[in-house]
Amino acid sequence: MLHRLRIAPYTGILVLTILACAGSNSAQKNPSLPDNVVTAMGEAPIYQGDLALARNKALKDAKLNAIRKLVGEQITEKSGVSDGQSLGSKLYGKTDSFVKKYDIISEEQWKLDTQDMIRLNVRCEVEATKLSTAVDALLDDVGNPRIAVLVQTVVNGKSFPIGSATNIAEAELIEKLRTKGNKVVDSSQLTALLKKNPSLAKLDLTSVEEGSPLLTLAQDSGAEVLIVAKVTTTDQKPVVLPGGKKTDFLSSAATGPYRIIQLWGDGKIFGSGSLEGRGADITQEVSREQAVKDWANLVSVKVGKQIKDEWFKLTEQNTVILKFKGLALEDAINFKNDLMEYTSVKQINDRKTEMNGSEWELTYPGKESMFAEELMYKKDSSFRFLSSKTLNINSSKRGVVEIEFKNK
Repeated sequence: MLHRLRIAPYTGILVLTILACAGSNSAQKNPSLPDNVVTAMGEAPIYQGDLALARNKALKDAKLNAIRKLVGEQITEKSGVSDGQSLGSKLYGKTDSFVKKYDIISEEQWKLDTQDMIRLNVRCEVEATKLSTAVDALLDDVGNPRIAVLVQTVVNGKSFPIGSATNIAEAELIEKLRTKGNKVVDSSQLTALLKKNPSLAKLDLTSVEEGSPLLTLAQDSGAEVLIVAKVTTTDQKPVVLPGGKKTDFLSSAATGPYRIIQLWGDGKIFGSGSLEGRGADITQEVSREQAVKDWANLVSVKVGKQIKDEWFKLTEQNTVILKFKGLALEDAINFKNDLMEYTSVKQINDRKTEMNGSEWELTYPGKESMFAEELMYKKDSSFRFLSSKTLNINSSKRGVVEIEFKNK
């Protein structure tokens, strides 16, 4: 009989699960204790009778569950996302630095199939200020993705391809985004990649779709979001004042669309628009330049707002492709059920399930790297394949996680 721990509902507190290994009762708050004190469960397998090693692993698991709960609540409160624990996975490797002190309340041994297990009930006191500061830093990092910018520019009929050193629209948009606190990939990285395939600079940015080599280019630069745009200047007629007098100022308009594309998961386009910038000067050349700069400023404001408004929402419903081999059909069904119960996976769609290679599409609140980290945290406890299989993660990149199960 497999042991399954369940979460009790909490009044007034949104309790969320991410690496929801042993269920919600793995970490509980006691109303009579301070907010920074959490009682958490920790589990670990006992290999070759080494109880001391297993106890240390179970203690580490309990600390992790305590931090997981507090991190999840803080992120949810500060960011408004519904699954704060998922976004907090980057902090879970620092549990020892956050747990000020702990007391082991109880200890028990049990079996998961034929595997001996140990479970600890631990009361953890957490450094509240230190944890809050770390959460703030994490939200600033997670909520501010690395951006790649590609802009095709046409000024007075002359084209400036993406990555060009004379492309003022691209350079201006990058500068405006950086000034507003966005993390933008160094344009030299993209230029170096473009030199390997110059034909990419001529692609139409208004029709960039899934599978486009430009998406791969941006991914290779380390970006998480790609902004593609196209802007064209148009000289305006001279302004005529009342009475028919023409002014000495010449004016131009810079008009063009943009798209914001997510570079992990399913490559979703999550923002778009078209804006017009204006510029005026006594020379037409400068008026065009001013119009392009005005367009870039308008786009930077709009794009920045769209990214901040949508980014956390995107992380909650990301698509991760899981490829694995080494499990029989019955074991694969059990693994699927365990993923739904013990991790933050929200939905699983079969692409294929076979002994020599299976592929599932997961709905997951985070990038593939977070899912891979979650598997690493929990691969030695709770899953039903524990008694006969080991899980190895072969790769994790670009929305795809590849794992392999091997017999013990």
